[in-house]
Amino acid sequence: MKYIRFWILFCIVLILDQWTKTVVVEDAEELRSNPMVIIDLLEGPENLLEFTYITNPGAAWSMLSDYPEALTVLALTALLAIFFFRKALELYKPLHQLVFGFITGGVAGNLGDRLFREPAEVVDFIDFFLPVINYDYPVFNIADSAIFIGAFSYMIIGIVDAKKEKENNKITEQ
Repeated sequence: MKYIRFWILFCIVLILDQWTKTVVVEDAEELRSNPMVIIDLLEGPENLLEFTYITNPGAAWSMLSDYPEALTVLALTALLAIFFFRKALELYKPLHQLVFGFITGGVAGNLGDRLFREPAEVVDFIDFFLPVINYDYPVFNIADSAIFIGAFSYMIIGIVDAKKEKENNKITEQ
């Protein structure tokens, strides 16, 4: 199979995301009132990492919360664009398959929430507190993490490829 790495990572991300959200939704009432402490290294009111339960009609940081339908269309468009432009995106390369496996698995996970959960909102549950800057990071989920990892990795790949191309052009000019 030509895109085996892509499909394997896509399925892992999607299944892990939906499974964790299902577990969280089952304990929603308890987690809303009493978040589960995962890492408590701090003396104080905030825990470093805990699981809670919220839903988000918007995108990251609740952006575009008033336009959930537009976010659904955007997610579908992104998935279709990646499919139709897979050659231009170089999905035949093993590393690119991993990158886009993360991204599409995450997009599909959040899209699944919008299409099949009631209310039609994304389930978020990972709550991270950054004590160094006293910042409670917005609550997120596995799909959000996968999208971030994939997008950040794609950016790094682009920077490395551009640097290699620049070095190759210098060599051929000499």
